[in-house]
Amino acid sequence: MMTVDNQDYVLCSHCDLVIELTDVAIGHKATCPRCGTTLFKNQNNMKFRAAMYAFCSLIMLVVACGFVFIDINLVGNINGVSVLDIPKTLFFDRYSYISALFVLFVLVFPLLNLSIIVLLCSKIKLTKYRKRDLLIVYEKFQHWCMPEIFLTGILVSFVKLMSYGSLGVTGTFWAFCLFVFFYIKALVIFTPGKIWNEIHRNNFTLKPLQVGKTGIYQNIKLCSCCHAMVPTEYAKCPRCKQKSQLRGRDKIQWTIALLVTSLIIYIPANLFGIMITEVFGSPSSSTIMDGVIYMWQAGDVPVALIIFAASVVIPILKIISLSLLCYFALAVKHKKKRNCLKMKKLYNAVEFIGKWSMIDIFVVSVVCSLVRNQQMMGVYPDIGVSFFATVVIITMIASQKFDPRLLWDRIPTRK
Repeated sequence: MMTVDNQDYVLCSHCDLVIELTDVAIGHKATCPRCGTTLFKNQNNMKFRAAMYAFCSLIMLVVACGFVFIDINLVGNINGVSVLDIPKTLFFDRYSYISALFVLFVLVFPLLNLSIIVLLCSKIKLTKYRKRDLLIVYEKFQHWCMPEIFLTGILVSFVKLMSYGSLGVTGTFWAFCLFVFFYIKALVIFTPGKIWNEIHRNNFTLKPLQVGKTGIYQNIKLCSCCHAMVPTEYAKCPRCKQKSQLRGRDKIQWTIALLVTSLIIYIPANLFGIMITEVFGSPSSSTIMDGVIYMWQAGDVPVALIIFAASVVIPILKIISLSLLCYFALAVKHKKKRNCLKMKKLYNAVEFIGKWSMIDIFVVSVVCSLVRNQQMMGVYPDIGVSFFATVVIITMIASQKFDPRLLWDRIPTRK
């Protein structure tokens, strides 16, 4: 069996346990024995495969942006839009905030990260400083890429669009689907840790490490950017030059403040309408729940449940879950491993579902861009969509601010 990458030691980013890694077989991964977090993946021919999928994804994105990908027949008039027409329409409707979010989350950030994967995994010669800068950018924007959520939003919007007229898709739509597929494949295959190890090995400690004990017990900390092991007295990580902390206790205060803010903004997000439908000059506004009720009554129960879950249930669950995590980290004195594992799974769930609430924003964006028939019919965004998008962004930042290692700090490790 082929083996590579003898990394010696790693520090778990979730439970702060020092673990020795030896000879991870190709096609396998190493996980933390205490919390189950993936520590290292040894992908077969990682660079070539990641670069290939990323390059194919970039080509599909260029094709998808250049032509009309959805059209609708509204009372004899055919309206078609391309991916770039959607933010343009939002901008002209004076919703430049939502337009900017669409451009960044669906186009700019994925384009940037795919380009970085191509550069780092191709045979282009880069200095270690250039590799470092590219990896830092990749890590910062990875959580804010949402092309797969936009594609899901398109599929959900099809059900609502069918009530306005005859819907059609072009070959460009399938190009966008391929863009999302190749994008996900590239992200799954790409392993930033391998590139970081090309710059410098991950261990900067000057004394022998004790396997099975925490980093805080041995006066070492984990860099939140490149996951290097650094002595606590270092203000910056020697590998990525980013500031690092032993524990992000002050970040819990940020998490709590952001949760309170999101809860306050969540009230107008549900009270105000998110979409205005105008028929023969007579406008009517609809809230998130109005859309759910309309879908339910129209017989589209699965779509109604998806919108209700993504727009109502998930934001509330995120706020409750993060509040519970903060309480567990700060107030629980004597922790048991099984309870920490439950909290860890809860944190992973919050991280995963965090950005999926943007589905409703993308549904509104697609519908508002397509349903325009001069004075007869038109659909426009309403003020509630800005409040709701802000709630999603704030809760995402709140979850990123939380330091999961605090969940494990009072649990004893083996001697």
